[in-house]
Amino acid sequence: MFTAALKHGGLNLQTNTCATSVLPATDSPSSWVIQTNRGTVKASKVIIASNSYTPALLPEYREQIIPYRAVSCRIKTPSPAPLIVNTYALRFKDWDFDYLIPRPDGSIVVGGARSAYFRNKDLWYNNTDDSEVIEETRKYFDGYMQRNFRGWENSGAKVSEIWTGIMGYSRDKLPRLGPIPGKRGMFIMAGWTGHGMPQIFLAAKGMADMVVKDVPYSGTGLPRVFEETADRLQNAPNKVLESWYQATQVPRL
Repeated sequence: MFTAALKHGGLNLQTNTCATSVLPATDSPSSWVIQTNRGTVKASKVIIASNSYTPALLPEYREQIIPYRAVSCRIKTPSPAPLIVNTYALRFKDWDFDYLIPRPDGSIVVGGARSAYFRNKDLWYNNTDDSEVIEETRKYFDGYMQRNFRGWENSGAKVSEIWTGIMGYSRDKLPRLGPIPGKRGMFIMAGWTGHGMPQIFLAAKGMADMVVKDVPYSGTGLPRVFEETADRLQNAPNKVLESWYQATQVPRL
């Protein structure tokens, strides 16, 4: 992809560069100015693919894409472990589930642990602090494989690493794709709600068709319910908080 772009010229790849604002160009109503820590970039079309950090660039998304702090860990055994060849999702309740990804070296990546922290909304909702682990999850992951899988009772499996990451949860739990209403030339591809990896490749293909070929959203083959619209921006229900209400039985305001 990069080789083809280089042949056509005009490729400018910026890494380790923080975008701090995206504003209309004062000298051209059809262009945007992206301010970064290395200077400014001007473009007629901009794709916002910043997921949980989108509200920092577009204030109208502060209630639409919610930073969601979560935790994953890596579990290892001191000797060869019972064979697990598939990925798993263990769902305990509608709002409470874990996922497991076996690795080639026999270790397993496990994410979730919501039952350990989900009821304390401040620990995860609209939280972008990934400098520390949610402490409540450490005990949850201890003995995880022994509790949930037969044959692992005496495996000695234990957590070797644990880390925090920030997901971008869409208010209505559906990704936000396509032109941003009222902002000509600006597109969004964000709000993956924890499921970006299996969707991003075809979503990016559809986005490229919209940006490069001016294909309308309806002609991309992308799911209709993923399309960003003015109605979604104004009226989408907050299903993220609905899950929290369900878990805590806190009365809705």
